[in-house]
Amino acid sequence: MRIAIVDDESVFRKQITESIYSLYGKGDVSCFHYADGKELIAAFENGFELDAVFLDIEMKKMDGMETARAIRTYSDSIPIIFMTSHTEMAMDGYEVGAFRFLGKPVELEKLREALKDLEKKLKVEEKLALKVEGEEVIYPVSSLVYSEASNNFVRFVFSGDTVETRMKFADAASLIDSVSADFFKCHRSYYINLGHVKKMGTAEVLMDNGDIIPISRGLGPVAKQKLFEYIRRTGR
Repeated sequence: MRIAIVDDESVFRKQITESIYSLYGKGDVSCFHYADGKELIAAFENGFELDAVFLDIEMKKMDGMETARAIRTYSDSIPIIFMTSHTEMAMDGYEVGAFRFLGKPVELEKLREALKDLEKKLKVEEKLALKVEGEEVIYPVSSLVYSEASNNFVRFVFSGDTVETRMKFADAASLIDSVSADFFKCHRSYYINLGHVKKMGTAEVLMDNGDIIPISRGLGPVAKQKLFEYIRRTGR
Protein backbone atom coordinates (compact mmCIF):
# COMPACT_ATOMS: atom_id res chain seq x y z
CA MET A 1 0.00 0.00 0.00
CA ARG A 2 1.07 3.54 -0.77
CA ILE A 3 -0.13 5.78 2.06
CA ALA A 4 0.02 9.56 2.38
CA ILE A 5 0.56 10.95 5.88
CA VAL A 6 -0.69 14.54 5.95
CA ASP A 7 -0.05 16.48 9.15
CA ASP A 8 1.57 19.85 9.87
CA GLU A 9 3.47 18.36 12.84
CA SER A 10 6.59 16.52 11.70
CA VAL A 11 6.81 14.63 15.01
CA PHE A 12 3.36 13.16 14.51
CA ARG A 13 4.07 12.28 10.87
CA LYS A 14 7.09 10.34 12.07
CA GLN A 15 5.18 8.65 14.90
CA ILE A 16 2.28 7.43 12.76
CA THR A 17 4.69 6.23 10.07
CA GLU A 18 6.74 4.25 12.59
CA SER A 19 3.53 2.72 13.95
CA ILE A 20 2.40 1.69 10.48
CA TYR A 21 5.79 0.19 9.67
CA SER A 22 5.80 -1.69 12.99
CA LEU A 23 2.51 -3.33 11.97
CA TYR A 24 3.21 -3.98 8.30
CA GLY A 25 6.87 -3.51 7.51
CA LYS A 26 8.40 -1.32 4.81
CA GLY A 27 8.17 -4.11 2.26
CA ASP A 28 4.35 -4.03 2.35
CA VAL A 29 3.66 -0.36 2.96
CA SER A 30 5.24 2.89 1.76
CA CYS A 31 4.46 6.13 3.61
CA PHE A 32 4.81 9.54 1.97
CA HIS A 33 4.88 12.68 4.12
CA TYR A 34 3.08 15.96 3.43
CA ALA A 35 3.20 18.96 5.75
CA ASP A 36 -0.17 20.34 4.60
CA GLY A 37 -3.02 19.78 2.20
CA LYS A 38 -1.54 21.92 -0.55
CA GLU A 39 1.51 19.66 -0.78
CA LEU A 40 -0.73 16.60 -1.13
CA ILE A 41 -2.94 18.20 -3.78
CA ALA A 42 0.17 19.20 -5.73
CA ALA A 43 1.15 15.52 -5.74
CA PHE A 44 -2.27 14.59 -7.13
CA GLU A 45 -1.93 17.28 -9.79
CA ASN A 46 1.37 15.73 -10.85
CA GLY A 47 -0.28 12.34 -11.24
CA PHE A 48 1.20 10.71 -8.13
CA GLU A 49 -0.84 7.61 -7.25
CA LEU A 50 -1.77 6.71 -3.68
CA ASP A 51 -3.87 3.95 -2.14
CA ALA A 52 -5.00 5.82 0.97
CA VAL A 53 -4.62 9.12 2.83
CA PHE A 54 -4.16 9.59 6.58
CA LEU A 55 -5.28 13.18 7.03
CA ASP A 56 -5.09 15.49 10.05
CA ILE A 57 -8.19 17.68 10.32
CA GLU A 58 -6.62 20.59 12.16
CA MET A 59 -3.94 22.14 9.97
CA LYS A 60 -3.19 25.84 9.66
CA LYS A 61 -2.65 26.41 5.94
CA MET A 62 -5.28 24.09 4.48
CA ASP A 63 -7.34 22.10 6.96
CA GLY A 64 -8.32 18.46 6.59
CA MET A 65 -11.89 19.02 5.45
CA GLU A 66 -10.84 21.46 2.74
CA THR A 67 -8.11 19.05 1.68
CA ALA A 68 -10.58 16.13 1.58
CA ARG A 69 -12.92 18.08 -0.67
CA ALA A 70 -10.02 18.80 -3.00
CA ILE A 71 -8.99 15.12 -2.95
CA ARG A 72 -12.50 14.16 -4.06
CA THR A 73 -12.08 16.20 -7.26
CA TYR A 74 -9.28 13.79 -8.21
CA SER A 75 -10.67 10.58 -6.75
CA ASP A 76 -14.11 9.76 -5.36
CA SER A 77 -12.97 6.38 -4.04
CA ILE A 78 -9.55 6.74 -2.38
CA PRO A 79 -9.96 5.94 1.35
CA ILE A 80 -9.45 8.95 3.63
CA ILE A 81 -8.64 8.22 7.27
CA PHE A 82 -9.09 11.35 9.38
CA MET A 83 -6.95 11.89 12.45
CA THR A 84 -8.40 14.24 15.03
CA SER A 85 -9.05 14.84 18.71
CA HIS A 86 -12.49 16.25 17.83
CA THR A 87 -14.80 13.27 17.26
CA GLU A 88 -17.81 15.59 16.94
CA MET A 89 -16.60 16.33 13.41
CA ALA A 90 -17.58 12.84 12.27
CA MET A 91 -20.65 14.05 10.35
CA ASP A 92 -18.54 16.56 8.40
CA GLY A 93 -16.14 13.76 7.53
CA TYR A 94 -19.03 11.61 6.42
CA GLU A 95 -19.98 14.24 3.82
CA VAL A 96 -16.60 13.88 2.13
CA GLY A 97 -16.67 10.08 2.25
CA ALA A 98 -14.28 9.49 5.14
CA PHE A 99 -13.26 5.84 5.46
CA ARG A 100 -12.36 5.98 9.16
CA PHE A 101 -11.71 8.35 12.06
CA LEU A 102 -8.75 7.84 14.38
CA GLY A 103 -8.47 9.79 17.60
CA LYS A 104 -5.23 11.62 18.37
CA PRO A 105 -2.98 10.40 19.80
CA VAL A 106 -3.57 7.30 17.67
CA GLU A 107 -3.91 4.03 19.60
CA LEU A 108 -1.91 1.19 18.06
CA GLU A 109 -4.82 -1.28 18.22
CA LYS A 110 -7.19 1.20 16.55
CA LEU A 111 -4.59 1.77 13.86
CA ARG A 112 -4.22 -1.98 13.37
CA GLU A 113 -8.00 -2.32 12.89
CA ALA A 114 -8.10 0.57 10.42
CA LEU A 115 -5.24 -0.90 8.37
CA LYS A 116 -6.89 -4.32 8.27
CA ASP A 117 -10.14 -2.80 7.05
CA LEU A 118 -8.21 -0.70 4.56
CA GLU A 119 -6.46 -3.77 3.21
CA LYS A 120 -9.79 -5.55 2.82
CA LYS A 121 -11.27 -2.60 0.95
CA LEU A 122 -8.32 -2.33 -1.40
CA LYS A 123 -8.04 -6.04 -2.10
CA VAL A 124 -11.63 -7.27 -1.95
CA GLU A 125 -14.57 -5.40 -3.44
CA GLU A 126 -17.88 -7.19 -2.93
CA LYS A 127 -19.81 -7.57 -6.18
CA LEU A 128 -23.39 -7.92 -7.37
CA ALA A 129 -24.14 -10.18 -10.33
CA LEU A 130 -27.21 -8.93 -12.23
CA LYS A 131 -28.84 -10.37 -15.31
CA VAL A 132 -28.95 -7.77 -18.07
CA GLU A 133 -30.45 -8.84 -21.41
CA GLY A 134 -29.81 -12.49 -20.61
CA GLU A 135 -26.21 -12.01 -19.50
CA GLU A 136 -24.72 -11.65 -16.02
CA VAL A 137 -23.04 -8.30 -15.44
CA ILE A 138 -20.86 -7.69 -12.36
CA TYR A 139 -21.11 -4.45 -10.40
CA PRO A 140 -19.31 -3.42 -7.17
CA VAL A 141 -21.95 -3.20 -4.45
CA SER A 142 -20.29 -0.07 -3.05
CA SER A 143 -21.29 1.82 -6.21
CA LEU A 144 -24.99 0.91 -5.78
CA VAL A 145 -26.74 4.08 -4.60
CA TYR A 146 -30.17 2.49 -4.17
CA SER A 147 -32.58 -0.05 -5.62
CA GLU A 148 -36.19 0.69 -6.48
CA ALA A 149 -39.22 -1.56 -6.98
CA SER A 150 -40.90 -0.95 -10.34
CA ASN A 151 -43.87 -3.28 -10.95
CA ASN A 152 -42.31 -6.70 -11.64
CA PHE A 153 -38.87 -5.16 -12.13
CA VAL A 154 -36.18 -3.69 -9.89
CA ARG A 155 -34.11 -0.66 -10.84
CA PHE A 156 -30.54 -0.76 -9.55
CA VAL A 157 -29.19 2.79 -9.56
CA PHE A 158 -25.39 2.82 -9.52
CA SER A 159 -23.02 5.76 -9.57
CA GLY A 160 -23.01 6.56 -13.28
CA ASP A 161 -25.27 3.69 -14.41
CA THR A 162 -28.78 2.29 -14.01
CA VAL A 163 -29.81 -1.33 -14.53
CA GLU A 164 -33.36 -2.67 -14.62
CA THR A 165 -33.95 -6.38 -14.25
CA ARG A 166 -37.01 -8.59 -13.77
CA MET A 167 -37.11 -9.88 -10.20
CA LYS A 168 -38.99 -9.52 -6.92
CA PHE A 169 -37.99 -6.60 -4.75
CA ALA A 170 -37.61 -8.92 -1.75
CA ASP A 171 -35.19 -11.06 -3.76
CA ALA A 172 -33.21 -7.95 -4.69
CA ALA A 173 -32.95 -6.97 -1.03
CA SER A 174 -31.78 -10.48 -0.10
CA LEU A 175 -29.17 -10.38 -2.87
CA ILE A 176 -27.84 -7.05 -1.63
CA ASP A 177 -27.86 -8.19 2.01
CA SER A 178 -25.78 -11.24 1.06
CA VAL A 179 -22.81 -9.00 0.18
CA SER A 180 -23.34 -5.84 2.25
CA ALA A 181 -24.75 -4.71 5.60
CA ASP A 182 -24.86 -1.04 4.58
CA PHE A 183 -28.40 -0.85 3.14
CA PHE A 184 -31.70 0.22 4.70
CA LYS A 185 -35.28 -0.12 3.46
CA CYS A 186 -36.55 3.42 4.03
CA HIS A 187 -39.71 2.87 1.98
CA ARG A 188 -41.61 -0.12 0.65
CA SER A 189 -40.17 0.61 -2.81
CA TYR A 190 -36.65 1.80 -1.96
CA TYR A 191 -33.54 0.19 -0.50
CA ILE A 192 -30.82 2.78 0.02
CA ASN A 193 -27.06 2.52 0.50
CA LEU A 194 -26.25 4.42 3.70
CA GLY A 195 -22.78 5.04 2.31
CA HIS A 196 -24.29 7.23 -0.43
CA VAL A 197 -26.53 9.35 1.80
CA LYS A 198 -25.81 13.05 1.39
CA LYS A 199 -28.49 14.45 3.68
CA MET A 200 -31.33 12.87 5.63
CA GLY A 201 -34.54 14.46 6.82
CA THR A 202 -37.64 12.97 8.43
CA ALA A 203 -39.61 12.48 5.20
CA GLU A 204 -36.94 12.13 2.53
CA VAL A 205 -33.26 11.47 1.97
CA LEU A 206 -30.90 13.10 -0.53
CA MET A 207 -28.49 10.64 -2.12
CA ASP A 208 -25.04 11.70 -3.34
CA ASN A 209 -26.11 11.30 -6.99
CA GLY A 210 -28.74 14.02 -6.46
CA ASP A 211 -31.79 11.72 -6.28
CA ILE A 212 -34.32 12.35 -3.53
CA ILE A 213 -35.82 9.20 -1.98
CA PRO A 214 -38.98 9.21 0.18
CA ILE A 215 -38.96 7.86 3.73
CA SER A 216 -42.13 6.08 4.82
CA ARG A 217 -44.21 7.83 7.46
CA GLY A 218 -42.98 6.85 10.90
CA LEU A 219 -39.65 5.53 9.64
CA GLY A 220 -37.79 8.85 9.92
CA PRO A 221 -36.36 8.25 13.42
CA VAL A 222 -35.44 4.66 12.54
CA ALA A 223 -33.71 5.80 9.34
CA LYS A 224 -31.66 8.37 11.24
CA GLN A 225 -30.72 5.80 13.87
CA LYS A 226 -29.57 3.40 11.14
CA LEU A 227 -27.49 6.16 9.58
CA PHE A 228 -25.81 7.01 12.90
CA GLU A 229 -25.15 3.31 13.56
CA TYR A 230 -23.57 3.08 10.12
CA ILE A 231 -21.38 6.11 10.83
CA ARG A 232 -20.27 4.70 14.17
CA ARG A 233 -19.56 1.29 12.65
CA THR A 234 -17.60 2.53 9.65
CA GLY A 235 -16.13 5.73 11.10
CA ARG A 236 -17.60 7.78 8.27
